[in-house]
Amino acid sequence: MSELRAAAPRVLLLDQDAALRQALCFSLALEGYRIEAFGDPAQFLKRLDAADHDAVIIGHAPPAIHAAPLVQRIRSEDPATAILLTATHPTADLVRLAQRRRAHLVEKPLLEDSLSIALQSALARQTP
Repeated sequence: MSELRAAAPRVLLLDQDAALRQALCFSLALEGYRIEAFGDPAQFLKRLDAADHDAVIIGHAPPAIHAAPLVQRIRSEDPATAILLTATHPTADLVRLAQRRRAHLVEKPLLEDSLSIALQSALARQTP
């Protein structure tokens, strides 16, 4: 069992909605992911610097959380990290950002297992 835990993908989650963070932590942990959640972009960035994660999920919600600078920083520092963006009514700019930076965009509300499927896909496509 400890070997399975050690191999579980590590995911950092940034979203301003505390209830959504809690729900995602619960559901993704049930699927075997190790989740660390943040509501504050500054704390997320401090943890991001540790570079011991496999994926990040960023809830784009201006003005509190702007995904573009976060995605650009992640890609410049670690091109292999799987990136998922969640947004309600994503703008054309956010769609283009996701395409340019190889990020998966999942529209909110998160229906059924859309985020889980996107996370599995993003992790499967990681390049070393």
